[in-house]
Amino acid sequence: MQTEVTFVMNTESHSDGPRPQEQYEDVEDVVRYQLTRRSMIGGGAAALTAFLAACSGGGSYSDKPANSNKPVATKSIQIGKANIPVPRDQTVIVGQVEYTVFDSFNGMIPNGSPGGAGVELATEPLFFLSFATGKLTPWLATEYKYNDDHTELTLKFDPKAHWNDGKPLGANDFRFTVMALKDRPDLFGGGGDLKEFVKTVEVPDPQTAVVKFLKPTPRFHYNFIAAIAGAPNNIMPEHIWKSQDLTKYKDNPPVRSGPYKLKQAIRNQKMFVWEKDPNYWNKDKLDVKPQYVIFQSTSKQLDQASLAFERAEFDVGSIDTQHATQLANTGYPNLVTTQFHDPNPRVMWLNCDPARGVMAEEKMRWAINYCLDREKIGTSVWDVKVPPAIYPWADYPTNDKWKDDELADKYKFEYSLEKATQLLDEIAPKNAAGKRTYKGKEINLEIITPAQVDKAEYAIANVLKTDLAKVGVPCTLRSLSGSVHDEKFQRGEYDIDSSWAGFAIDPEQLYTDWESSKAQPIGKNAAGKNKMRFKDPAFDEISQKLSGMDPDSEEAKPLLKQALEIYFQKLPLLPVIQTGYPQFFNTAFWKDWPTDDNLYEVPLNWWPHFILVLGKISATGQKGPA
Repeated sequence: MQTEVTFVMNTESHSDGPRPQEQYEDVEDVVRYQLTRRSMIGGGAAALTAFLAACSGGGSYSDKPANSNKPVATKSIQIGKANIPVPRDQTVIVGQVEYTVFDSFNGMIPNGSPGGAGVELATEPLFFLSFATGKLTPWLATEYKYNDDHTELTLKFDPKAHWNDGKPLGANDFRFTVMALKDRPDLFGGGGDLKEFVKTVEVPDPQTAVVKFLKPTPRFHYNFIAAIAGAPNNIMPEHIWKSQDLTKYKDNPPVRSGPYKLKQAIRNQKMFVWEKDPNYWNKDKLDVKPQYVIFQSTSKQLDQASLAFERAEFDVGSIDTQHATQLANTGYPNLVTTQFHDPNPRVMWLNCDPARGVMAEEKMRWAINYCLDREKIGTSVWDVKVPPAIYPWADYPTNDKWKDDELADKYKFEYSLEKATQLLDEIAPKNAAGKRTYKGKEINLEIITPAQVDKAEYAIANVLKTDLAKVGVPCTLRSLSGSVHDEKFQRGEYDIDSSWAGFAIDPEQLYTDWESSKAQPIGKNAAGKNKMRFKDPAFDEISQKLSGMDPDSEEAKPLLKQALEIYFQKLPLLPVIQTGYPQFFNTAFWKDWPTDDNLYEVPLNWWPHFILVLGKISATGQKGPA
């Protein structure tokens, strides 16, 4: 039996007419499709409840809620003056990453938009899926319907919807977006993935789009659901983009449809100020409470950033787990800690392109694997104690069925500098000067990371660098700003990258991006696909077969085993640790944040779902200091 989640037209009752008939969705299938992007996989929803529980704080990193046994609130707070250009009591302030892009919001190109800077508050999908509640809700679209053989999809758009410049939003924008993207694999956000399915898009009226497919395509609408972070494809305003070069237009200020508009970007304060749109089209369903939301880079000094949180100069973030624990233990009354089991293991991406020399050797990649002390990293590097990662996906309960203990034992992950040395002696023996060489050239690997030097991903890379040096492999480790890192990573200008990977449910969502056809030459942008430049014809054949199968079927089992074995043999990517992410909120100015006991929405401020949180919180009445 398929697990179904109610697909409701609205979260509130209305008196202006009857409620439309409810539709239903297999939520696990939605997510699986998004992550495979091109696979037509069905079934397999039996573990949905466990998956949603894992996503909403019931993960494997704690046996009790983060707020249990909380010390009695005894400490008074001294509110600091936030350096912002708008009234403090009307503003939610979010502490975020180091921003480097301030004048562009084109997310289809490298470094075209600042991540986690609030553009998510302005960007709306056709449908929202909440991992906190399991609810799937129409947003820009009101309904969809396929014909009997799934060769045609009809989407209806809300007639009230409009862009934040007042122009109507509807089927013409949808058609423009799909047709503009479908032949452009060089663009982020799907691009050429749509070419495999879409023949034409017809618009019989401004609120109706009819997509005609090249082959039966029963899950095409999943591309427009915000599930993990944002939707794979967000529609663009045709009246803005139709005369623009998609690779050059900066989209500044961003024309979107959400409840907030960009008021200003302040480069010298690394701050983005978003203002509530008084003409927001969907206010009857969502009336966000803060007049302003500010996203600002926090201090690189953790003590200083945490002090800013303690003084309520930030409402969200700005504090790490260690400082939050210390603050809670003092009886600080305004801290809310909400658990979230992150879907992204921390990983090492390994560049397999022959142009990177010894990295193309699978024995080299195994030598690097033997130098990873996962137990040490999981115990001493991450904010909370986390387990080692063996499989290249998060350890959600729903993913247990993809494990293969027989293969994991056969290709055992262990910390062994001795075994690393044996492999290195075979492929990169030392020369007379005691330096390891490969094809006559001395080895020196380049490790990059987008993390600052005081962040965990940098520390993980540094642990690896230290152990590689012990076996005669010198490395250069660089922390790169977001824009510089993204360019080098996507262009394949690295040997090892210490960051993360977002794998959630079905292994094929991982494998499809590893196919040889998606490996670009060094220097050409990967557009988010096969960033390791991995190539294996046998793997390609297996992945292509899996893409059309129910992964829970008997015929898929041997293929899944074969693909996993090739992964273990070749190791194009090294999972390091699983990750847990507690979120921290301050209740001095705003209350009713998501909690472990009332996780009414995913608590991550860099997901578009955060607008739903901003519709639930309420002001405390606290005024900022003069």
